[in-house]
Amino acid sequence: MTKLETSDLNIKDLSFINDINSIAVIGPSRKRDYYFLRTHAEHYKGNIYAVHPKIKEIAGFNDENIYPSLMDIPESVDYVYITVSSSQILKVIDECVQKGVKLASVFTAGFSDLGTEEGRKLEEEMLSRANNSLRIIGPNGMGMTYPKKGICWRAKFPSEPGNIAFIGQSGGISNLIVYKGSPMGIKFSKVFSYGNGNDVDFVDLLYFLSNDEETDVILCYLEGIKAGRGEALIKVLQQYKKPIVVLKAGKSKGAAIAANTHTAAITGEYKIWKAIFDRYNVIEADSVEQLLYAAKLIDAYGIIELNNIAVLSISGGYGVVLVDQIENLGMKVPPFSPEVQNQLNQELSAVGTSAKNPLDIAAQFRNLKLVKHIVELVLSDKNIDGLIMDLPSFYLNIGYQPGRTPIMERKIIEIMSLGHSYKKPIIPIIQRTNSPEHRSRVIEILNEKKIPVFNEPLQFLSLLPKITKCVRNKN
Repeated sequence: MTKLETSDLNIKDLSFINDINSIAVIGPSRKRDYYFLRTHAEHYKGNIYAVHPKIKEIAGFNDENIYPSLMDIPESVDYVYITVSSSQILKVIDECVQKGVKLASVFTAGFSDLGTEEGRKLEEEMLSRANNSLRIIGPNGMGMTYPKKGICWRAKFPSEPGNIAFIGQSGGISNLIVYKGSPMGIKFSKVFSYGNGNDVDFVDLLYFLSNDEETDVILCYLEGIKAGRGEALIKVLQQYKKPIVVLKAGKSKGAAIAANTHTAAITGEYKIWKAIFDRYNVIEADSVEQLLYAAKLIDAYGIIELNNIAVLSISGGYGVVLVDQIENLGMKVPPFSPEVQNQLNQELSAVGTSAKNPLDIAAQFRNLKLVKHIVELVLSDKNIDGLIMDLPSFYLNIGYQPGRTPIMERKIIEIMSLGHSYKKPIIPIIQRTNSPEHRSRVIEILNEKKIPVFNEPLQFLSLLPKITKCVRNKN
């Protein structure tokens, strides 16, 4: 990655991260069975070292790569993961600077997060010792996960790289994002859990990822920022071009107090944050799950306007429920254009069906060739921005459908994939009614095709107006 110009922004340059080639875990614990050493060694593709003054062998790890001190490692070390106690941290930081380490993740807590003067002074001294030559993630953070390089802080993290990044102050939420996102088909470029943000903070990471060629969408869990960093944040947001989705915590009085204890974050007044998000087209999520749902939608179809929605349902009643939910959020379920409506009337005339929006095709769903044609007609309508499809999971199980064959599943997947051809989103709702193994199999295939699938409409409907608002603001 090319070195970034940051002097005018009060931003730290992190462009070297993409070129990390060697790492060391400092202070691996025998009591934890060397957990963080093992997690980093699980997928790492370069040289990895263990540093501990009293340990000479670790089961399953190359003894030749265990050293008593960082200074004893013969080659250069780009990145270190530090797990020593806070009482030992300053000595380790001094060695990192002397060794020329570029980045350190400090997992250790017990600094400003304690809320004590002693803890704050220790954190300030750590930053002073780093001397602006060593960049620090943390303390009190999980660090960095970088699947392309095989760097990860947690066991069983997915190793396949993607294009979605996450920035989180909370280590626990960062773990949830990765573990929850993986079965949803979300693949990460980089994940940062920066804790107290003593050196590298939210603003620095946001700027880095905004310029990172490996990242297309940025997800964030934010409690607050340090005093004096607001101006730098605004400058970064003025320049960014990628979709940013934020879960802002600490909105209430009680949550703000908890956030200050958690990471020493200054949460600020929420109305100020809300104004910033609105001004700079930042999408605000309301939950951890909604962060991931937003990532699925945006990664699949980008930031697009979704005002006029078509609904295709297997149940007339469920279609009516969907219309209520859609229109209650300010979107419309409009009539089809006269030309498209005329064609639909000819194609969908059987008793028990409805050719108007919302479409009810239950009696004709067995004819998947017809269903495909109907979907193509709907997507060709200039009055329609996207299509929401309802499909209970038992329609994927041929045991529930007499006369159906396995080829039907392939045709259903083909229909749900039509949105990319028409550059309009198709959003399937595959309800969890039964047949979980059939449902899981189909969703896995759709995930690979970047078709966002949901269990029920409330998971994603409220996100559609937020995405549309970004388009309007840019225009």
